Amino acid sequence: MGKQIEMISKEEWQKTRNKRIILQGVQGKTLVLEGKTVRITKKGWLFAAEREKTLPIRNISSVEVKKPGLLVSGYIQFSISGGQSLNSSYKVTGGTLDAVKDENSVVFGGEDNYRKALKIKKYIEKYSENQNMNDIVKVDSHSNADEIMKYKKLLDDGIISQKEFEIKKKQLLEL
Repeated sequence: MGKQIEMISKEEWQKTRNKRIILQGVQGKTLVLEGKTVRITKKGWLFAAEREKTLPIRNISSVEVKKPGLLVSGYIQFSISGGQSLNSSYKVTGGTLDAVKDENSVVFGGEDNYRKALKIKKYIEKYSENQNMNDIVKVDSHSNADEIMKYKKLLDDGIISQKEFEIKKKQLLEL
């Protein structure tokens, strides 16, 4: 059976969209989810400067989370639209060694960080669902407006009556 998609109301989304989640990873990496972006920072070392990468959530095509185990760390990994995706989940380490090298991932340990990673994943998935719903609504309202304009032109040209125009307009506006 497929995964059940959970939709949230616009009001609920407005409340949660300004949420800030901080996940402290290993190797000096920190992930901060805030609003419409994911920011990954890596502390500088002796000869390396601090680095920061910001990923707009709209560009994230998938999120993979691996639970940490007794011998291996967990990770959260982001795939970017148009970017190269790493599928290493079938390796002995479950992909952790590859995630360490990936700039779009943060390796972590502990149950608390795992729960944060799952919250981040859910937030991004809901963000994408809501963006897709907004796109659908925009397309539908635009096409209804076009249809009304077509019927208005037919009315103005005397092809249909005022009553016929009003009926069509109500149907299109779902009144």
